[in-house]
Amino acid sequence: MIDITIKTAREAGALALRYFKTQPKVSYKLDQTPVTRADIEAERLIRKIITSHFPDHGIIGEELENTNPKAKHQWVIDPIDGTKSFIRGISFWSTLIALLENGKPIIGISFSPTTDELFIAQKGKGTYLNDKRIHVSKISNLKHAYLTHSSVDAFEKKSMLTGFMNLYKSTNSHRGFGDSFGYHLLIQGKVDIMVEAKDKLYDIAAPSILVEEAGGKFSDLNGKFSLTSDCAVATNGLLHDQILKILNS
Repeated sequence: MIDITIKTAREAGALALRYFKTQPKVSYKLDQTPVTRADIEAERLIRKIITSHFPDHGIIGEELENTNPKAKHQWVIDPIDGTKSFIRGISFWSTLIALLENGKPIIGISFSPTTDELFIAQKGKGTYLNDKRIHVSKISNLKHAYLTHSSVDAFEKKSMLTGFMNLYKSTNSHRGFGDSFGYHLLIQGKVDIMVEAKDKLYDIAAPSILVEEAGGKFSDLNGKFSLTSDCAVATNGLLHDQILKILNS
């Protein structure tokens, strides 16, 4: 299954990259989030490959209808994670594919076509970047930590802006790198904290196992591992309890 996942991510990412270079026309969904022809076609390609090899498995995607919702194995796909960056010609986007077994991730892949970086994690086997094992940082002092995050207004809508700003002020460095790019930095030890107050299953299914297999910790804002809580706190593990305490202050 890991070989098929890699093949699928690379092919879908290559398709999306061709559109990235030509800047496709943008339309907007009912929730006003952007979508392009690249999103749709890349997801269709992923579904086609997965279905041809695993016809009994379920598929959960961002752009198209879910299939086989009661299957033991569910593929969770985000063909272009970071569409807002994609449509502006910014390279902070990737193709995400995860495989869930009874609701828990056992494979996670994030492929960045613009940099040819392939991040792979399997349950119990570690996280790799282009065949080299990678790990989260060992920073244990919050005053030395680097924070990255997604949209700040999502914290405000959850009445957690005060907690977020307290965390922001408690860390040494902070940038809003958001989306899969923020997780890429975390699992390489380049940043120590990634927080999001608004996300979907397909945004975090792959990052969650990439983080944990790199030695970090992934949870919702209450400290539970969850792919359905509409939020995410990912850290190097050493800082996790401190981060949750500050965010919920």
